[in-house]
Amino acid sequence: MCCQDDEALDLPPAVIEALAHYRSLLAERGWDWGGEDLPDFFRCARFSRLGDVMTAAAETGDWAAAVRSVLGDGDAGVLHVVVGGPVPDGARRLAVRGRTTPVDLLLEAPPGSVVAVDGDDVAVPPSGIVLDGLEVDGAHPTIRVDGVEVPAVEVREAVELTLRADDGSRWSVVDGTGGAWFPDGVPPKWDGGHRPFFHAREATLTVPAAPLTITCARGPEFAPETTVVDPCERPVVETALARTHDPAADGWRSADLHVHLNYSGDLVVAPGQARVMQRGEDLALMNLTAGNLSGARVYDRELLEHTVGEDLWHDDGSVARAGVEFRNDLLGHVHALGPTSPPRRYQTGHEGAEHPHDWPPNAVACADLRARDATVGYAHPVFADVEDMFAIARMPEARALVVDAALGLVDAIDLVHCWDPRPTALLYRRLLNCGLRLAATAGSDVFLSFAHGPGVASNPPGWGRMYADLAGAPVSVDAFQGAVAAGRTLATNGPFLTADVAGCGPGAVVVGGDLPVRLRVHGRYPGVLRLVGPDGVIAETEEPELVTTVRVDEPGWLAAAFEGSPHPLAPEMPVFAHTTPVHVEVDGARIARAADAAWCLEFLDRLGRHLDEHGRFADEPEEAARQRADHTEVLDRARAYYVALT
Repeated sequence: MCCQDDEALDLPPAVIEALAHYRSLLAERGWDWGGEDLPDFFRCARFSRLGDVMTAAAETGDWAAAVRSVLGDGDAGVLHVVVGGPVPDGARRLAVRGRTTPVDLLLEAPPGSVVAVDGDDVAVPPSGIVLDGLEVDGAHPTIRVDGVEVPAVEVREAVELTLRADDGSRWSVVDGTGGAWFPDGVPPKWDGGHRPFFHAREATLTVPAAPLTITCARGPEFAPETTVVDPCERPVVETALARTHDPAADGWRSADLHVHLNYSGDLVVAPGQARVMQRGEDLALMNLTAGNLSGARVYDRELLEHTVGEDLWHDDGSVARAGVEFRNDLLGHVHALGPTSPPRRYQTGHEGAEHPHDWPPNAVACADLRARDATVGYAHPVFADVEDMFAIARMPEARALVVDAALGLVDAIDLVHCWDPRPTALLYRRLLNCGLRLAATAGSDVFLSFAHGPGVASNPPGWGRMYADLAGAPVSVDAFQGAVAAGRTLATNGPFLTADVAGCGPGAVVVGGDLPVRLRVHGRYPGVLRLVGPDGVIAETEEPELVTTVRVDEPGWLAAAFEGSPHPLAPEMPVFAHTTPVHVEVDGARIARAADAAWCLEFLDRLGRHLDEHGRFADEPEEAARQRADHTEVLDRARAYYVALT
C-alpha cells in the first residue's frame, strides 16, 4: 500500500485510452512493448548482477569462461545452471509465499540445443549461454530445467513493514542477498548504480523475516539516511531527512527539462505515478517530453496534444507540463518547454516514420517550436569527444546546435544530461566565446517506464537538474521560461553553486575592469570549485568558497564550475555543476574570439560533408537536391555569423 501520494488526475479520455493501449502492448510483447527492436544492451541492462560477466565476455569473447570466472563462488542474485551438471546449491535470493521474486537465470548448455525451462523451449545460441529473467513465487521455489528440479529461491516468513517520511521520498529496501522489495502499485526501479528504489511518503510492503537495509533519500538537497532493520522487531520505520542546503530560500527552484513518461521498456507509467516521483525528488518543475524512439510511434503524444499549454498539476510549489522532444539522429535532439500548440513535426530522419528524410533542417523545427512560445534547448549535446562529434554516422549529438545557436533559434544547452557532462562544457565554452549567450540547463533524459538501465536511463527524474532564479516569482512554467531567457540558471547533478561577479549573478552583464568574484558550492559532494572564463580555469580550490578579484580588459565571461567523482547515481560519471556565466562587456562590445569562430566554421564544413555522406534524402534527384539545398542555405547563414567574428 502507498498512502496519500498517488492522487487520481483528471486525464482526458484520449490519454486514458493511450495508457490502456500501452498496457495491452506490455502484456502482449513484454519489456520492449513499443516494438522498437531495441538493441541487446537495452535488454542486458536489466541483468545488473551480470555486469562483470558481460565485461569479461566482451574482453575475451568466451561467455562460458567469463561465467565461470566471475560466478565461480556463486551469487545469490544469479541462478547459474549448467545443463547436465550438478544442481546449484549455493546461496539463493530470498522470497515469501504469494510474492514473486526476480531472479537472473544464466544457463549454460550445448550451442544449438533446445532446453525446456519451466515448460518453455529455449533455443541456445552459439555462445552456449542463455540470459533470462525469472519471476519466482515463494509458493513454488523451484524451476524445472531440462527435467531437473532446481531450487531458485529461499523462502522466509512474510512480515509487514511500514515506511514513513516527513515528505515524499525515494526509498530502497534490500535484503542480505541483494534482493529488492517494493510496495504494491509502485513502478519498481533501479538506478545507474544498480540500487533499487521507489517513491512514497508512506508505504506498507510485504518483506521477508530477515534483516533489511533501508535507505531514504530525497533529491540532492537532503542527506540520505540508511539503517539496518529486523522487521520482526521494528515493523515501522519513520524518517525526517535533514537538509544540507536550501536554494529555494533564495528564490532558486529546480527543474528537469527532459523526462520521458512512457518510452517502451518494462513498465507503463501513469502521470499520477510520475507526480509521486517528482515530489519524492523535491523537484519543482518536470517537463514530460513526447517523442519517438526509433520509429513512427510518438510516445505520450496524446498527453501532449490534449493538455498542451496547460499544467498537468500545480501544487505545493511544484508543476509539470507535457512538452516535446524533437528528434533527428544525424543533427541532434531538441526539447521544448511550454509550447502552446503541438509541433508541426516530432521527428525527421527515422526510417518508417512520418518524415523519414533528414529534412527540413533542425532550424525549421526550432523556429516552429519558438513560434509556439516554447523555450528551446539542445539535449545531450556531446557523447564523448567534442573534437570528434562525427565519429559515429547517426548519433543524436547536437551537431546542428552550432548552426541554430548562430541563427538565434536556441535558448539553452543541456550541460547536464545522460552522458558525461565535461565534453559538453567544452562545446558550451566555444559558443560563449563566439558571443552566443545560451543558458546552462539540464535534462536527465530518464525513461520512467524503464525499470533497469541502460545506464542512467532508469535513474529518478531530477537526478540531473537545472536551478533557475525565478526573480521572486512563484513557481510556474512562465517563470522558468523567463529565467532561461535571462540566463539565471545553473546545471548540476548534485551540488548547488552560487556565483557573484561584481554584485551580479548568472546571466547578468557587467562592465570590464577589476571584478570582485565570490563563488560557493553547497552540498555534500567533495571536489574542486573553479572559476572559468574564455581561456579556461582562472582559479580553483577544494574549499567550499572561492574569493578573488579578476582584471578583465577585454570582452569575456566568468562562470562557476564544480567537479567531483564518482556520482552516486552514475558511478561512471563525475559529480558536476556549471552556471550560466556573467557576461563581461568592454565599451559595449561582447566577446568575439576569432579562434573559436574558426573552429565553428570548420565544424560547419564537417557537418556539410557529413550530410552529403550520411544524410537520408528523397529518392527523386530533384527533390533530394532541393532538400540538400535547404541545409546549405541554413549552413551559409550560420557561416556568415562566424565569419563576421574572424
